[in-house]
Amino acid sequence: MNIKSILLLLFVCQIGWGQNCDFEIRSLSNQLIGEFEIIEISEYQKVKMNPEKYIEFTPMSESDLIKKYPEIFKIKDSCYVFPANSNIDIGIKTTELKACKNKTQSKAYSNYDFKGVYCDNGLVQVQGYESSGFLSIDLSNGLTSYTMGKPFTSNGETAISYSNSYGEEEIALTDLWTKKQFVIGIEGWRTKESQVQDNVYYLKLESEFQTECDRETKYLKLRIKN
Repeated sequence: MNIKSILLLLFVCQIGWGQNCDFEIRSLSNQLIGEFEIIEISEYQKVKMNPEKYIEFTPMSESDLIKKYPEIFKIKDSCYVFPANSNIDIGIKTTELKACKNKTQSKAYSNYDFKGVYCDNGLVQVQGYESSGFLSIDLSNGLTSYTMGKPFTSNGETAISYSNSYGEEEIALTDLWTKKQFVIGIEGWRTKESQVQDNVYYLKLESEFQTECDRETKYLKLRIKN
């Protein structure tokens, strides 16, 4: 192999191994039609000065929820089973979601933790062998949605959640009545804080996990289209 071939090979390898420093958004689920745009810091700061407050969940134990909502929380074979919208794009392949306990030291491990209630929804954190997330369970009919991050809402109509998995930030907007979702992913970035105003969500994100890239901050506006 001559010198030119070696240099060309090294150049190609550097391109292949180099990190992508761009702010690239990919769609993960389009059960709902959503839209997003990058905004200036001035628009974000304006909302931050007068945001709507997120509603905190009220702690409630597993036994109290079972007692108050016996038709919703029924356990069978160490699992609670809830109706759900199938969403293959984010790994929900059937029309049900489960919260199970199986504390084996293997890939079959699962666990759950009842967090409480918010806006007529029960909130249960679920864990798997290499996964963690939250179930929002409608306390009137049991219809349930899954989000990787804890859901935040200011009005009980829509909720936002965000969490990072293997370097990709997953951001979900959920209709709390229908449990349908709009979900996006952003590789190499993490949400630092969020604001909400009139069902429009504003996020501050910082670049992470990109050792060869300059540290940056971006501001993103998201909403579900009516």
